[in-house]
Amino acid sequence: MRRLFVSEARAYPGRVAGTALACAATAAGVGASALLLIAASLPDYAENSVEAAAAQDAQDLLALLLSLLVMSAVLVVGSTVSLWTGQRLHQFAVLRALGVTAGRLRRMVAGDVLTLALASAAVGAALGMVPLARLGRQLLVDRELFPGTASLPSAGQAWSTGAGVCLITGAVAVLAALASVLAAGRVSPGMLLKDPGSATANSRRRARLVTGLLMILMLCVPLLCVMAFMDLPVTVRAAMTPGLALTLIPSLAVLAPWVVPPLIRPVCAVLRIVDRRVGRVAAAGLSAAASRTTAMAVPVMLAVGVAVSLLGAGATIGQAVHRQTEDGLLATGVVTAEPGHRLPVVPHSPGGPATALVHTEVTAAPTALDDQPAPVDTWGVDGPRLAKVLDLGVREGRMSAVRGGTFAAGAMQADAHHWRLGQKVRLTLADGSRQALTLVAVYERDLAFPEFVIPRTTALEHTKAPYADRILLTGAPRPGLADKGQKLETRAHYLDHLTPRNPADDLASRLIVSVISGYALLAAANTCSLAQRDRRAQHAHLRALGLGRMQMLRCVLYESVGAAAIGVALAAITALACLIPLAMVLGVGAAPALDLPWTVGVLLAAVLAVAVPSAMTAHPLHDVQAQFARRRA
Repeated sequence: MRRLFVSEARAYPGRVAGTALACAATAAGVGASALLLIAASLPDYAENSVEAAAAQDAQDLLALLLSLLVMSAVLVVGSTVSLWTGQRLHQFAVLRALGVTAGRLRRMVAGDVLTLALASAAVGAALGMVPLARLGRQLLVDRELFPGTASLPSAGQAWSTGAGVCLITGAVAVLAALASVLAAGRVSPGMLLKDPGSATANSRRRARLVTGLLMILMLCVPLLCVMAFMDLPVTVRAAMTPGLALTLIPSLAVLAPWVVPPLIRPVCAVLRIVDRRVGRVAAAGLSAAASRTTAMAVPVMLAVGVAVSLLGAGATIGQAVHRQTEDGLLATGVVTAEPGHRLPVVPHSPGGPATALVHTEVTAAPTALDDQPAPVDTWGVDGPRLAKVLDLGVREGRMSAVRGGTFAAGAMQADAHHWRLGQKVRLTLADGSRQALTLVAVYERDLAFPEFVIPRTTALEHTKAPYADRILLTGAPRPGLADKGQKLETRAHYLDHLTPRNPADDLASRLIVSVISGYALLAAANTCSLAQRDRRAQHAHLRALGLGRMQMLRCVLYESVGAAAIGVALAAITALACLIPLAMVLGVGAAPALDLPWTVGVLLAAVLAVAVPSAMTAHPLHDVQAQFARRRA
């Protein structure tokens, strides 16, 4: 049985390459994340310090990355092993005819997957774990999301972590391949009588159609209606956008056998116009095997749809934050802290009167939407001074009335709790104490600025190691007078270089997109490679009928790029359904913002992921004799 697996890997390396690459990438990524998580968790940092905040951000980010890596590995390894097992069914039928029992056949497939996973995971961990950890540490330190004083674990800890990662990867691979292991045991000798080149089974099953429609009606439509029409806080609506994208994309994947065929027709029409001879052949290939086209388009839809929807949501929110900041900032200069430093609560004015916005936290009472509210960033500053440097878009009351015993709240918090002007509200302050404060103002620009404003003395009394979030100036800024560790900018320069989103949130979105899109495109490459391998007879016949080598290459590329275009079209439908309501809710118009560099990068990666493996597997530049020889192999 071991010799059979070795022979399979030698004769058809492409069949195992996808699984091996997925396991190696997973081991390297999980190992690097584990090393960074250990490095950020071991040291003890002073409470409310820069290092403690960076360590907490790093732990949250790395925990998210670990879960995404494991989840994506399960999906990709499972689909790849399923395709691999499907191409070995005739081998299994021969073994059953020779007397191999179903149990032994299942153990053989599980052993093959485990052997492949452990070997590739060991290579990935040995070659990529430590270099990726060093690169990730530097990236996080540059973004102030990892304590600069924390170093990577020792060599002994790295080796033990690598061994654990290999075992985890092997277990994940076997778990993901469990369906294929069970399917291998159900093969009977009668499989030998079936034509291995017959058409693939029809995937248009009634149960699948009902499941997809139920997912649309029960998950996607309610989320879209709630986000677009219900009177909810803007942050709640914005938080629904990733959820809508992550429910709509799987729903379209389930309904792909019904959604993709109508999209094949316009793609085929374009191919016939672009190339009248070869384009007609490629169009016939796309139309004749809709199930194969669907299998190639769905991973592209997943990769591009997730990238455009998640990053577009972040870019749209960032555009709204930038607009609110530009409209609300009245100060002529802004002082911010350099990396690794804190601003003093009693500022030295480098030009004109200075207003320090003391950073603290406030926790409001639970609501029906949030029964366990987390502390939110809050500014401690007296109202009269704040009104001179910021216009928060006051909807009710007066910001200048914020003094001892009072507070101002953003519209999202006030509407969620149904607070009224003059109402006494019990808030939990940063030190855990609870204090009743009177609401004197409600403001609209709470997406760009903190959700609460409390008096300066209250913030200082109830905050351990207080510091200023930023310092706003009303006079002419004089950069030469800024203290060490401080950065002084004019209003125009500050707005030009403003980063509207939290660096941790921004990096988390890009990590999610990188992991999900990377694994999805790996699945697309595996699918295209295995699909072209099943078409050796068709390629040989096309070469015998007179298609030249370059014409054959164009035919293969037309088919793969056409399938990718269908996936991109489905991704565009998903993105428009998610981002247009978000843009309208945030007040930036009907046209959402897009993260163009990442969007273009994912699009190019999707085209390469389907085109390159297809061309490499089809060998379109071989002559007629070689094509027929490959057909008989």
